[in-house]
Amino acid sequence: MDYKNIYILGIGGSGMSSIGKYLKQKGLNVIGYDQRKSYVTNLLKQDGIEVVFSESDIPYDKNNLYIFSSAIPIESEKFLELHDKENVISRPEFLKNLSRENKIVGITGTHGKTSTTALLSHIFHFNNVNVSYIYGGVTNFSGIGGHYGDSNLPIILETDEAFNTFENIFISDLLVLNIDSDHLDFFENFNNYKNAFLKVMENVKNNLVINNDDPVLQSLEKFNKSVKYGKSKGSDFLILTPEKFLYGSKEYIINSQILGDHLRSNMVGAIILAMKNGISIDKSLDAISSFPGVKRRTELIGIAKGISIYDDYGHHPTEMNATINSLKKITKNKLYVVFQPHRYSRTKEYFNLFKNSLMKSDFSIVTDIYPAGEDPIPGISSKNFEGDNIKYLQSTRYVPEYLSQEVNKGDVILTLGAGDITLLGPKILKYINENK
Repeated sequence: MDYKNIYILGIGGSGMSSIGKYLKQKGLNVIGYDQRKSYVTNLLKQDGIEVVFSESDIPYDKNNLYIFSSAIPIESEKFLELHDKENVISRPEFLKNLSRENKIVGITGTHGKTSTTALLSHIFHFNNVNVSYIYGGVTNFSGIGGHYGDSNLPIILETDEAFNTFENIFISDLLVLNIDSDHLDFFENFNNYKNAFLKVMENVKNNLVINNDDPVLQSLEKFNKSVKYGKSKGSDFLILTPEKFLYGSKEYIINSQILGDHLRSNMVGAIILAMKNGISIDKSLDAISSFPGVKRRTELIGIAKGISIYDDYGHHPTEMNATINSLKKITKNKLYVVFQPHRYSRTKEYFNLFKNSLMKSDFSIVTDIYPAGEDPIPGISSKNFEGDNIKYLQSTRYVPEYLSQEVNKGDVILTLGAGDITLLGPKILKYINENK
């Protein structure tokens, strides 16, 4: 059955908002529901999508399609009318159905999926190839990461492993960036997590591209026929320096303003996928030189009194290390990090690794944990991070005044985390401009 009216429950989430925008551009009537207003729901309204904030505004009709996110307690009393209905499906079910009807070019991995999917989408569009794309991020050049393009062209899809979302998606071409420990609250242990990736990789129909520098991927002998890139021996695309790689007998130069050696490596993976889909390496490099990046991925918020303020979504130790290391390379004086841990379970799982990451900065501030719907875990608190160069401040509202007394010209401030800490950077910027 073809549906004209689509209700997206949890549309304020990054993955759901991009689906909403994709379906709206396809010509469907999309109505979103979320618990609260946000930056994303405001962007959705600008894209012509109505967003409601009460369950009573979601009437059940057998002629509508309802797509719900993992953040929506669909089995609860709140959504009683939607229980056990064929036209009420989860995000993974929607993506599986989408992949049955379209060629999927996917990007997966523990880290870097969103920015690499955005980059690959940009490469196609820069070269006037109107592909569809769905990724969970926002860019300055296209807003929310959803777009409906030409129906005969592939969909570029951020292929998400959380809750095993990618398990049943039919994938033509896949880029695997890395496999690191994450989402163990769902997968229970790293072996289960790794095997989820392996199952998806085994089912790729055409081109599999893998990062040959990732220790887990490097050890997978069964994927020897895949296209490999990296600094390591045996790479088909050999990375010589962060800005230079060798393919065949020709050297290529990456010209990009994006910070981070790990992101340059991801660019090579995107170049390979583009090449496998008809775009030359040189044309991809032209596109990369104009790519502004994704919001919240080492994003420069502004400069106040000679102090640069960045914001980043990183909420896993590996991501934090990569971002902190890339900013340290460009920091003239001191690097200050303001970190908001994301979820009690994640803070418990990675506490020591988080602390080690924070100690790499010159000084770090840790605010209270952003629960993301979780109940507190006894004994798990941001206060536990306090140490020689780590200070606990209960609320983000105390941070601007505290930092303004500490920082000096040439310093860098990084706000870090997946919660509402993204709202803090502009406040720090304003406070320093007005009070320092």
